[in-house]
Amino acid sequence: MTSCQSASPPVTPEVPPARPRVTGVDLARGLALFGMFAVHVFDEYTEQGPTLTGLVAAGRSAATFALVAGVSVAFLSGGRRILHGRPRRAAAAGLAVRAAGIGTIGLLLGYAGSDLDLILAYYAVFFLCAIPLIGLPAKALVALCATLVVVSPLVLVATARSGLPDSGTGEPTFGTLLTDPVGLLSQLFFTGAYPAVAYLAYLCAGLAIGRLDLTSRRLAVRLVGGGVGLIVAAQAVSHLLLHQLGGLDRLVAATGDDAPTVLWDADQGTTWDYLALAAPHTNTQLDLVNTLGSAMAVLGASLLLTRLPVAERLLRPVRAAGAMTLTLYSAHALVIATGVSEDQPLALYALLVVGALVWVTLWRRRRSQGPLEELVGRAAGRARQAVLDSPVPSAGAVAPE
Repeated sequence: MTSCQSASPPVTPEVPPARPRVTGVDLARGLALFGMFAVHVFDEYTEQGPTLTGLVAAGRSAATFALVAGVSVAFLSGGRRILHGRPRRAAAAGLAVRAAGIGTIGLLLGYAGSDLDLILAYYAVFFLCAIPLIGLPAKALVALCATLVVVSPLVLVATARSGLPDSGTGEPTFGTLLTDPVGLLSQLFFTGAYPAVAYLAYLCAGLAIGRLDLTSRRLAVRLVGGGVGLIVAAQAVSHLLLHQLGGLDRLVAATGDDAPTVLWDADQGTTWDYLALAAPHTNTQLDLVNTLGSAMAVLGASLLLTRLPVAERLLRPVRAAGAMTLTLYSAHALVIATGVSEDQPLALYALLVVGALVWVTLWRRRRSQGPLEELVGRAAGRARQAVLDSPVPSAGAVAPE
């Protein structure tokens, strides 16, 4: 990961030099990882309403994952400097291979039978969709993010009404890819747990943030303040629409569910009142604003914490876990698939978190990257270097037909 120093992103034809890691980004990713662990272990919702996991981690952890993915894409494509020409093509090649590696791991994990709504296959799609965006400046990315926040929920409601095909298999696998590619694409982009058409808003926001100076304390404070402001605004508007303007009563009548279920465990709706919800995974405008605010606040707070020597030392294992999320996320899915301690969620969560922290502490004594990170990173690096090393055609050369 990188951080650069210029005030605005100049266009450059050169590959930016390697920079030190922005440790606050690793910390944010580590916190998101442990939030995803919690969502996969504990109930998010009961008859009495949302649990602590539902309030704190549900939806917010996935949003932070996606936003930090955008920051990572920025780091992999020039940092604050926008690449052009061959360096941009090289960065695009690296992202494509990275997406293929992550997607392969995600499809293989689908065979574990964990039924966790794993994010990796979707994550690969996010990286592929980021390729056309790496040449955009921060302001254009913010505008695109805002457009996606407004438009994507309308698309999802419209597609829910139209009955798009769905793979119907839960976790995507290579079998799904071969036997029902259309259903799989529909699942990844529209009908699945992390539909790319909506989650690209987080990625655009992260890519825009990654184009800024992440070493700036002022930026970190603005991320926290702006994030909290978005959370408050989303919740206030949702309360107004649902409780003051009758949206909740209409949703209860339309769905036949009770009010707590509608508020916290609603399926993708086909009525426009559904868009008044701000609950996790509803993928409404208010949900996107709410969770985007959470992700921004987590990133900003992480950047601030890593500026404090004491906090940085105490949180170093979490930060290390955040640098190896592909390995740890994959491992946690396999552990849960074994059924160990499935009737003791607290013990299972402790096993996952403590095991992850101990493992990364020991592993980092030998290697700086996790095994899956190193595997995918090497393949992406070779693809990038191959483009950089490709011969430049002469001015009079004729391209082969």
